[in-house]
Amino acid sequence: MSVTTPDQVQPTPRKRGSSGRAYSPDLSRELRQVAPWDFPLLAAVVLLMGLGAVMVYSATINESTQLVGDGAAKLKTHLMHLSVAIGLLVGFTFFDYKKIRPFVYPGLLGVVGLLVVVIIAGVEAGNARRWIALPGFNVQPAEVAKLGFVIFLAHSIAKKAGRIRQFTVAFVPHFMVCSVLILLALFQPDFGTSVILVILMFTMLFVAGTRVSFIVLFVFVGGFLAFQAIASNDMRLGRLLATLDPWGHRDGRGFQMVASQIAIGSGGVSGQGIGYGGQTLTGFLPEGETDFILSVVGEQLGAIGMILVAGAFMVIVYRGMRIAARTEDAFGRFLAFGITLLLGLQAVINMLVAVALIPTKGLTLPFVSYGGSSMLVNAIAIGILLNISRSHGIATVRAYAPAPEPRAKKSRKSSGPRRQQAAPTGLLARLRWPRRKKKQTLEEVLE
Repeated sequence: MSVTTPDQVQPTPRKRGSSGRAYSPDLSRELRQVAPWDFPLLAAVVLLMGLGAVMVYSATINESTQLVGDGAAKLKTHLMHLSVAIGLLVGFTFFDYKKIRPFVYPGLLGVVGLLVVVIIAGVEAGNARRWIALPGFNVQPAEVAKLGFVIFLAHSIAKKAGRIRQFTVAFVPHFMVCSVLILLALFQPDFGTSVILVILMFTMLFVAGTRVSFIVLFVFVGGFLAFQAIASNDMRLGRLLATLDPWGHRDGRGFQMVASQIAIGSGGVSGQGIGYGGQTLTGFLPEGETDFILSVVGEQLGAIGMILVAGAFMVIVYRGMRIAARTEDAFGRFLAFGITLLLGLQAVINMLVAVALIPTKGLTLPFVSYGGSSMLVNAIAIGILLNISRSHGIATVRAYAPAPEPRAKKSRKSSGPRRQQAAPTGLLARLRWPRRKKKQTLEEVLE
């Protein structure tokens, strides 16, 4: 058995690109095979969108809607929102997220302007003024404000990363912006958006590395202010009491939660089937296509359907956190984390409301509920997240694989045996799906 010493090993010949760095002949092929998007993340979003369209139609097609007019009217509107959302998702997937940074502060001013307009001239529905009526479409500025605030936080934290442990740097500017948005949201009133904005700010600052003592101080102060806001408002206090005992308030503020619990409980494990369900068909479940879409899923698809929805959101959160952890750019890292946190928070809050564990917040279930503003904003958020993943993968490959010089065209006539291509480098192999290793012969193992 012959033994080959390291001095006898001949290195694989490598060409050089325009930058002078050596590269393997196969690196350009590897670069083309890098996935342009995160497929599991995209698959989870598409699954939720498809299931949402079916559930919206099933929640709105009943005797009352058919007698009044077109029973599929909301489905048609939802499909129109869905088609525009898919276009935005694809567009932002290929739009460089770094080009957003110059528009952070103008966009934030635009969000504040929209929140002021909705207070002055918004459409009122359900004792709240949250929509701006446009021809054929209603805009909900609170949805835009949440994504705009995430982008602002990512930009500001990335710019001040070296001084984030200082109180005046970490909290003063971010708290001022958050306070303005919360104040405008409470005028609508929209308490759910206010809670999400606070959680986004503190969580992103914590991840950025600010002092925990500052966060604890603000949590105590914020908790006291939240208690005062609930205790001083009859509507919020009534919702809290109804959550503690929904069946005791089933004829009043606990009506929605009781109907939701009945719908989920009657679905059992496998559900009553799509298009069936006493609470949905009779209209006893209010806002079944928006805030309580998960209750419709539970009634018609049972616990299996609810687990499927929860599992899809778990995939979104896991892949989003993975993208954030792998991104080297500070702005992209905080932006990916903030978007993932925003989508996960909205999903968790909506699910907890559906099972009557927290008071109703008026938040939709991302990608599933009926609602144009929510669907479009969430699609833009996923597009940005996919672009961060795509940019990171291609940038990593390019760092190790400079662009090769154009190769001369090969003659069709073969002048000899085909040259065996070199194996890809270890880094590039890790960026791709794992391949099966070639089985070695006994002689190769022994050598």
